[in-house]
Amino acid sequence: MSRAFVVSVAILLTFAVTSCATRPGDAAPRRQLDRELNEADRLVLDMGIGVNIGNTLDAIGTFDWHAGETGWGNPPIIRDFITALREHGFRTVRLPVTWAEYMGPGPDYLIDEARMSRVEEVVGWILEEGMFVILNMHHDGGGADRSWIRPAADRDGEGNFYREEDVMRQFEVIWTQIANRFRDAPPGLLLQSMNEVGFDHLWNRWAGGQVVQKAQAYRLLNRLNQLFVNTVRATGGGNENRFLVVQGYWTDIYNTVDPLFQFPTDTVNHRLVLSIHYYTPWDFASPDSTRTSWGSPAERAELDRLFNMLGPRFLDQGIPIILGEFGIYRGRVEREEARFEWMNAVTQKALSMGIAPVFWCVGSQHGGHAVMGDIDRRYPFNMTDTLRRVMEANL
Repeated sequence: MSRAFVVSVAILLTFAVTSCATRPGDAAPRRQLDRELNEADRLVLDMGIGVNIGNTLDAIGTFDWHAGETGWGNPPIIRDFITALREHGFRTVRLPVTWAEYMGPGPDYLIDEARMSRVEEVVGWILEEGMFVILNMHHDGGGADRSWIRPAADRDGEGNFYREEDVMRQFEVIWTQIANRFRDAPPGLLLQSMNEVGFDHLWNRWAGGQVVQKAQAYRLLNRLNQLFVNTVRATGGGNENRFLVVQGYWTDIYNTVDPLFQFPTDTVNHRLVLSIHYYTPWDFASPDSTRTSWGSPAERAELDRLFNMLGPRFLDQGIPIILGEFGIYRGRVEREEARFEWMNAVTQKALSMGIAPVFWCVGSQHGGHAVMGDIDRRYPFNMTDTLRRVMEANL
């Protein structure tokens, strides 16, 4: 990242954060919370409402097919699209990035320079618009052919985790490269260790028992999160104090409030943020759902109950939270009102607790119902009426 780039983006970011007339929603006062706020709490409040640019830089192929940026059907990200996100009122962009297709062989695992430069370009555009950006390691921990993090839980015939150390070393090497590339980026850039990571082939979270396997699964996730924090901090520069994001087991609320999840330690105070995801109830959120209603007293109580679980374990302890993904698949027209009720209720609940809600969006230009996208990736980058109503209700 060039020095001129860093200086210019830093000036723009400072202006955008301090000015109350730069974009929709900026003039709204910071929400008042019934707890003492630390620097990370205040950061998350300032992040407002965010959106993911999904299924793009996070697209991943197979050993025989390279997905690239457009492999999952979206056009390349362009500068005007980033501007449109700001004009829609978003203060934060989560930029999912999968690195698996772009790294060389071990032991160096060198990330392709063109890929790194492309990610840097998009990050720069977001920062220039005065928005926060969350840069992560996405499907590297997923179930695709090219994913490489979950094999840390592979065991041999004697029960030894024979791939764990190799995965940990690769994880450290990859994050060292990413962190070094962005070490002098403005503080509006947050780095996130992974995405949705769990080790189902070690511990079946839907089955009973398996006490030892469960402890080992959490141990691996905890180790990865701590290694991420240590690795980024060791690169120095702006990374010594950068806000970092980690996630609980599968980013699931139940699994994250579990006592086995250990929040990492840090060399600086109040610079770590937790990420959760929310797609509950799945029989309403899923692409196969035929439900056309949501919002009964019981359903709203479930939303409150789940989010309220986060208070004693994290928020009350000074650990702020980002709702890194949430959304509902689009369907028939008669389903849209219920979809609005759910999206609006989740957004309001998150904001009321000081949690920054970040919509999952993969582009609304795709046909069919099996799409969780509300913003067209093509000019003029329109939002669906449903998302527009949610934004208007909460800015």
